[in-house]
Amino acid sequence: MNPLIHNHSKRQLLQRLTLGLVLLSLLALYANEHWMKRYLTIDLHSSSNVSVIDDRRQGGKSIARLSKTTNNVRLDCDIIPGYQWPFCELAIELGNDVTGINLNQFDSLRLKLHSEGPEKDNPVRVFLRNFNPAYSVADSAATLKPHEIVYDPQKNAAAVEFQLSQFMVASWWTQENPTSIEHLGPQLDRVLAISFTTGGNVTPGKHSITVESAEFVGLWISTENFRLGLIFFWLAIILAYLAWEWRESKQELRESDRLKKALEKNNEELESKVEERTRALAASNSRLIDTLQNLEGTRYELVENEKNAALGALVSGVAHELNTPIGNALLVSSTLSDKVRELETISESQLTRKALRDFFADANQGTVMLQENLERAATLISSFKQLSADQHSEQRRQFRLLDVVEETQLAMNPRIRQTSHVLAIDIPPELIMDAFPGPLSQIFINFINNSLLHAFENIPQGHMLLSARALDNDMVEIKFSDDGNGIPASVLRRVFEPFFTTKLGKGGSGLGMHLAHTVVTQIFGGKIDIESLPGEGTSIRLLLPLIAPKDNPYVFKLGVPKDVLEDYQSFLGDRKLEQVSDFSGEHSRRDVVELAFFIRAFNTTLTSHPYELVAVDSYANGLEQLRTSSIAALATTCWQSDLLAYAEEISMSDAMIADGQSVVGIYTDPHNQIALRCKSLDDFRQLRLVSNRDWSADWNTLTELGISHCVDVKTWRQMLYMVSSGEVDALLAPFATHHEMAIELDDCQLVPVPGLRIALHGSRHFACGKCAHSNLLAEAIFPELKRYIDDGSFAKALRECGFINTETADWIVLNP
Repeated sequence: MNPLIHNHSKRQLLQRLTLGLVLLSLLALYANEHWMKRYLTIDLHSSSNVSVIDDRRQGGKSIARLSKTTNNVRLDCDIIPGYQWPFCELAIELGNDVTGINLNQFDSLRLKLHSEGPEKDNPVRVFLRNFNPAYSVADSAATLKPHEIVYDPQKNAAAVEFQLSQFMVASWWTQENPTSIEHLGPQLDRVLAISFTTGGNVTPGKHSITVESAEFVGLWISTENFRLGLIFFWLAIILAYLAWEWRESKQELRESDRLKKALEKNNEELESKVEERTRALAASNSRLIDTLQNLEGTRYELVENEKNAALGALVSGVAHELNTPIGNALLVSSTLSDKVRELETISESQLTRKALRDFFADANQGTVMLQENLERAATLISSFKQLSADQHSEQRRQFRLLDVVEETQLAMNPRIRQTSHVLAIDIPPELIMDAFPGPLSQIFINFINNSLLHAFENIPQGHMLLSARALDNDMVEIKFSDDGNGIPASVLRRVFEPFFTTKLGKGGSGLGMHLAHTVVTQIFGGKIDIESLPGEGTSIRLLLPLIAPKDNPYVFKLGVPKDVLEDYQSFLGDRKLEQVSDFSGEHSRRDVVELAFFIRAFNTTLTSHPYELVAVDSYANGLEQLRTSSIAALATTCWQSDLLAYAEEISMSDAMIADGQSVVGIYTDPHNQIALRCKSLDDFRQLRLVSNRDWSADWNTLTELGISHCVDVKTWRQMLYMVSSGEVDALLAPFATHHEMAIELDDCQLVPVPGLRIALHGSRHFACGKCAHSNLLAEAIFPELKRYIDDGSFAKALRECGFINTETADWIVLNP
């Protein structure tokens, strides 16, 4: 066998082997990700490892019951108020001793459960309880570290999968079980139990949690290790290939030396034959020279054709459309030229009135035809220029809908004519719109592309129709339909989702219909519907206003603490904000007043912009959402000391509450005689208080006063419950103006310790983010809020809600 052929065969074999290894590697990666998984299914039907827990051991009244079927286990719970955080829990033991099981080899937890309760939303807390001798005590569940995640099964599919990395250590556990910093992070090496609980602050009533299945999922070999192994495998193959190439090169070099010697021998033999063939070669050379010259010319033409191929493809559509009017114009022009020369000839011999009249008639007719054809050509060029300009901008203008559709058809004609499909147009010429022709043209292009790419697959000749009609209420209905393959129901319900396409990698981006939906609803303020059945074609209906909305206002998200929002809504009741002139009464307090004035300023300065009140679960979370622009502003004030820490990320209003105005009372339960008998700072220091560490002014004040027992709780409602139940003695709160300055919420009632006040030093300000919309909000609303301060209306409202309380003016301030 020829060595060259042999080497070629070996290289082909090597290429096939390499391709096979690549495919095998891809298959191995896929298998590792999808098939090489380990599973740990939790046995829900064991007689010993499933149990229920309720709050009766902590003094609560809730009652939990466990029931099992062949398909699931179920926790039924009657949540009864009587404990600060009533709860019920379904616990499943994963280990028989303190060693537990190691979940580090698993990546996710697959759950199938349902939750029911008296509320629309019934979140479930999922705990993985961890044992570590460094901070846990054997047989003491209270010291086991809980890793938790919270979700609402009613808002998710029946089966849901969580990554174990999503589980975080519960903050309340770290507060109640102080540990060293190295143990504060998530640990999954000694997990004793998984449990499902109703949470700590749920609505009283009947709750149930039904667990159908639970299993841990992980890879036998981690993705990182598997890929590292593949890398080493390919490195070994590359080294082997290089060694093989080196060996082959040596063999080729030896073969080259052999061939060189053979060539020298053949040359000697050929030299004897050269002379006799010279004459024949001379004739052949002359013919070859001619052939080479022809080939050079052909090569040049091919190069030029290659250079012009792209340009020809670009202008072919335009040239075809311009060919007819320009050809007609040339014909008319040449005819007119002939007539002029004929008139010149006649004028030299005998010029009659009739000849002159005939010339004028022909000239006028030719001029009209010439003008019409040149105007047609100019219109086509202008249409292409306008279409190009519109496609690169969202400039608003008045236009005839038919013109935009025809411009779009001209642009798409080159592609349509590559097929046997047909686009028909049925649009009245009198339809005038005041909107954005560029985005509208892009929508039509997307519809046509979708039909060509999807609808007419395996269909020899398809028909498309783009029609429109005016409706009575200043709207236009635009329909695009085709008689193609249609869309299955499973695809139809997802057709507007971004990046969803059945032609991924085959010309489909999955953005065409999503873009159409976005443009129709957000830019034009209209509606889009689609109907289709497999085998019966597709119909898309647009309902657009003839005059597009003048603007598309940004919805400002205003953060409000959840309890403040509830009190604000209760305070307003059936009233509108502009009807409120007196801020005294039930549910009114400083935060409610601040929210009301913020919304009043918003409605005054940004009348055309909508807003949304977003409930935030804590003071710190509100600041974090403000910094990350999740909300545009906080609609209640914050302490200046907290805002200064983020000065580069937020903007601050003028002080709504000046330094020295924040004087609050010491509130306690009416039956707490120890607190009610306080007369001095020493008495106050003996009390157990509750506050929020995120409320820096309150927390720092209590620290400066020497309070040794203060519980950190994140919500106002929980604080009231703790004081009312006697878990703590008191909390700090602005004075109320009703029911002898008492604070009432649900079944809780707190009264101020008579004769004593606490001063919270620092000023309070509204805050906005630093994004463009937040800056617009700050520039508009901050001056209006300052006006409320200057005219005294804000101070008046603070007095009416009790924050500035004249009745306590002579009470002792413990920290003046």
